Amino acid sequence: MRNHEQIIVKRQNRRNSAPKSGGAWKVAFADFTLAMMALFMVLWILAVSNQEEREQVASHLRDYSILDNAANPFDIRNSPFPVDLGGQPSPLEELVPVYTQDGQLMPKHRDPSQSILNEKGVDHYSNLVVGRVEGMQQMAELAGVIDSLADQLQARNNLELQLVPQGLRILIRDNEDREMYGRGSARISPFFRHLLMGLAPVFQRVENRVMISGHTDNTPFANDNYSNWELSSDRAMMARRVLLAGGMPPQRIAQVVAMSDTMLEDEGNPTGSRNRRIELLIMSSQAEQSLEQLFSSQLKAAAAQAKEGMPR
Repeated sequence: MRNHEQIIVKRQNRRNSAPKSGGAWKVAFADFTLAMMALFMVLWILAVSNQEEREQVASHLRDYSILDNAANPFDIRNSPFPVDLGGQPSPLEELVPVYTQDGQLMPKHRDPSQSILNEKGVDHYSNLVVGRVEGMQQMAELAGVIDSLADQLQARNNLELQLVPQGLRILIRDNEDREMYGRGSARISPFFRHLLMGLAPVFQRVENRVMISGHTDNTPFANDNYSNWELSSDRAMMARRVLLAGGMPPQRIAQVVAMSDTMLEDEGNPTGSRNRRIELLIMSSQAEQSLEQLFSSQLKAAAAQAKEGMPR
């Protein structure tokens, strides 16, 4: 017969009854590490990019939405200023440093109404005559000054000048590389904001009045409450506000017009970038008089009709 030993189990209460530590600290540490990595990435981007590139990225991040089919802010094909680690800063007004061809930093102007200096330190605006510009010859000289500004602002592909009987026509438009506004939006991109800021001081010297018109392509809106008429109006008003912020006197503005898609430049491609534009018309004296007579005659006729319709 086998001898079975008795097994005795002792149960003792632990003196330390505190719960064992879990893994919550690991989650907090992981969050802290991720936040530090994001901070280092932001600091690195600030170190390797210029001001215009930073504003372009910020503009894309503000405008991007998965609900309105906006462009992917991280797709560099949609941005003319990707962070490329070796890009040369663009010589733009105010916030962007101005560099000479040999890499020397030019003094930055704090006042956006001050002039832009070219690579030789020459003031482009000094060539402008203070007062009114009349006649085709003076308009052509003004066009030459604005053309040199377009070169300085690296905007030759986005700005076109036309001498017309009504004055000097300045067309500022999109192209495949640069968008002036976000699709379906009146938020202007940093490049074109600086372009308008650079043009604004011209109107401090030139006393001719200016007509601003907004144009869109014929891409329709899904929302019936907002159309290309409202969009072109909002974009023209945005251009007006930027020009005023750049130093353009308010009395220079004669009219702000919404044109929608009624005046397509590229009729063969109605959704093309040439159709999305802002136009500034520096009006001649004759054009200004015609505009004043048009509205003054309408006001007189309306007043006469209202007077006839009043009860006696």
